Amino acid sequence: MSKAKDGPTYIRIAEDIRRRIREGDPPAGGMLPSEAVLARTYGVARGTVRQAVFELERTGLVVSQAGRGRCVVGQLPPGGRRTAATQYETIAEAIRKRIESGDLPAGQQLPGEAATADEHGVSKGTVRQAFQLLASEQLIASVHGKGWFVGGPDHAHTRADDVAAALRQDIASGQFAIGAVLPGENALAQERGVGRITVRRAFALLEAEGIVEKRAGRGRVVKTQPKGS
Repeated sequence: MSKAKDGPTYIRIAEDIRRRIREGDPPAGGMLPSEAVLARTYGVARGTVRQAVFELERTGLVVSQAGRGRCVVGQLPPGGRRTAATQYETIAEAIRKRIESGDLPAGQQLPGEAATADEHGVSKGTVRQAFQLLASEQLIASVHGKGWFVGGPDHAHTRADDVAAALRQDIASGQFAIGAVLPGENALAQERGVGRITVRRAFALLEAEGIVEKRAGRGRVVKTQPKGS
């Protein structure tokens, strides 16, 4: 393993495995050694190895295959493309075309694994493989706690951002004056056609900006006007 001492152990293990894959050991289409074997190889606990492998899955370099283990996807040369052959590759190709056509612009959040699985009539695991494949091509990236986005974290724009922007505009226009109580999570979720968790995240954004504050027994109260309004 690399002698570099920077970063957690699992990150260093992931980097070492990534280097080995670039060198063709194992090659694209090959299988990673099991967690037990990797743990012995690197002299660490299986939990540490699992974190390292998850990091490789998150970036799309390997995918988990039920009953087989982790398969190396490999890295494409710039402009390279795989021919769709499996279910997950077919799904990835469909999403890839939508990204290239502009139907899914940078910053667009992809539908969740469950919704995509229902749309294509496959399992969530198959959808996860498709997302990981696109991540290996750097077309999408996972943002912790939010989901998958076209272009990755630097472009991530969520439905919570949209709800927060709408509320920010309503406050700036005077629809909700300073001291006014904002509608509750259920009412806003129904009005905006989103889930309560999305509204809760939007409130958190406004609270972080100091525009609203949560008061016991009252709910979210407008504290100040948005900057620049």
